[in-house]
Amino acid sequence: MDLNLKNRIVLVTGGASGIGKRICLDFASEGANVVIADINEAGAKAVAEEVRNSAVKAIAVKCDVTKTDEVKNAVKKCIDEFNRLDILVCNAGIIRDAMIHKMPEENYDLVMDINLKGYWRFCKEVVPIMKKQRYGKIIMISSMAYLGSRGQSNYSPAKAGVVALCKTLAQEVGYVGVNVNVIAPGLIVTPLTEEFASNKEQRTRIEKGLVLQRQPELGPKLGTPEDISNLTLFLASDRSSYITADVFHVSAGRKIAGA
Repeated sequence: MDLNLKNRIVLVTGGASGIGKRICLDFASEGANVVIADINEAGAKAVAEEVRNSAVKAIAVKCDVTKTDEVKNAVKKCIDEFNRLDILVCNAGIIRDAMIHKMPEENYDLVMDINLKGYWRFCKEVVPIMKKQRYGKIIMISSMAYLGSRGQSNYSPAKAGVVALCKTLAQEVGYVGVNVNVIAPGLIVTPLTEEFASNKEQRTRIEKGLVLQRQPELGPKLGTPEDISNLTLFLASDRSSYITADVFHVSAGRKIAGA
């Protein structure tokens, strides 16, 4: 299926590693030009070099999503370079897990600021651009944790907030043809989740609870960044022009399994 993403301009937050990096590389392979925004400037520059191997343009921008001026700067650099922004992928996030009675308040505040308000800051800057263009795709990476997750009384509310932000924003921008959707991954093996996924007991418990037991030739049992990127590209394309305000679970059926 041709997704017709050639020459599109996409900005990905948290694009230096994990899911974000895979999204950047896959957009590039489809011919899109990519802006990689990440607090890890060296990592963002390394991804930009890889992106350029696909014969497209890429710029790396150091961006702490908790700082409004850095968010504004990232969007400005995109517009200065490309004169438009077609696709925003909000992906930057962290975890600071602990049971609520053991969680420092600053870890609650930090997770909410990055994982929810960071998305809000970027949307606030990008929406006027997309409204003027009368075109745009906003894709927010949430998590199955939005349904509630033990030990994540900061992360789960932040990811639930992302779903609410999507549904609210979709109503505000739909009249100009801008689509807003959420992807809620299950356990995806990335540097962020590597410690959890490497625990044999925990990994086995999760794998046994999945409805879909993926065949080895199609990929590992647990999710990969490619699984998220594949859906991101579809939602960024005009193949999804009649889809907005929706939440897509990418979890091998983990939601209904209750794993």
